[in-house]
Amino acid sequence: MSEPKIQDVARLAGVSPSSISNYLNNRMGQMRPDTQAKIEWAIKQLGYRPNIAARQLKTGVAAMVGLLVPSLANQFFGALACAVEAAAARHHCHVMTFSTFRDPERERTLTADLLAYGVQGVITGSALSDTNHLASVAARCPVVAFDIKPTDERHAHVNTISMDNAAATAMAVAHLVGLGHRAIALLTPPPFTLNRQERVRGFQQAVADAGVNGEVLVTDASDLPSDPHGDTQLFEMGRSGATRILSAASRPTAVIAINDMMAIGVGVGLKQLGKRIPGDYSLIGIDDIFFAAAHDPALTTLRQPVQAMADAAVQRILAPASAPDGALFAPELIVRASTAPPAR
Repeated sequence: MSEPKIQDVARLAGVSPSSISNYLNNRMGQMRPDTQAKIEWAIKQLGYRPNIAARQLKTGVAAMVGLLVPSLANQFFGALACAVEAAAARHHCHVMTFSTFRDPERERTLTADLLAYGVQGVITGSALSDTNHLASVAARCPVVAFDIKPTDERHAHVNTISMDNAAATAMAVAHLVGLGHRAIALLTPPPFTLNRQERVRGFQQAVADAGVNGEVLVTDASDLPSDPHGDTQLFEMGRSGATRILSAASRPTAVIAINDMMAIGVGVGLKQLGKRIPGDYSLIGIDDIFFAAAHDPALTTLRQPVQAMADAAVQRILAPASAPDGALFAPELIVRASTAPPAR
């Protein structure tokens, strides 16, 4: 039995072959929902699979989106990759994912390779303060940058999607102050990236507004020349950073880690030093990765709306006309067992 052709799908669905072509190429702006449903049903009934190579040869564009993340060693970016894949699948697209370690030259090389493959757009999660290396790519296909505020005019050549990072640390501070903490530390790798800078800014503003002691503790990444941002060593940086917390001048009773991977490391480090969570220190992370709930005790965190952000990023590439307005997403405080009032 021969493979079904586009004409077979059109005949079964009761539409023209050009309608099938529009459906397969995501040109559905004027297509009625019932027509889309009939086409989808006919494709499934016949087991039709388009000839991707022929389509790419004809159009120069592949049914594919590129995703560049700092490091898949951080489980948050694994979750983001899954969310982007789910969003792209709804547009009949696939995703090619690479780790860049926030290296602009590596990003430049990878985006050139992705363009050669004919991707329809590129999503990057590096949150670098300088995105000029992406300007030439943005002139050829849509580029969406995660963790960059939409109001930052320095990055006008790219689309931006971000959680409100300053709000995340401000909400963490408010939660801890509400529990009675008066001295709070923020533990972070070198804050070279825009999202980390925003989280530090939000923390400093929040502790000042609340009238409590706040101290930013920056871990050392100088022994990681291939990863100066510390993305592959977040757990270990958190674990070793526990000693900094114990010797901090502000004598904090609560710690906010820049993300969940680092918070989990802090939790392990404090336990190894004989400290209890939350008995001696309350602990908060940011992201709400899968392992946050599995941490002992379960980690209080600020949840990023990962799927909603991935959906918006993919829409800006594959269906820009239907992309939602506004690219700044609110975090959600998830209270678990790692925070409590300070010991008296």
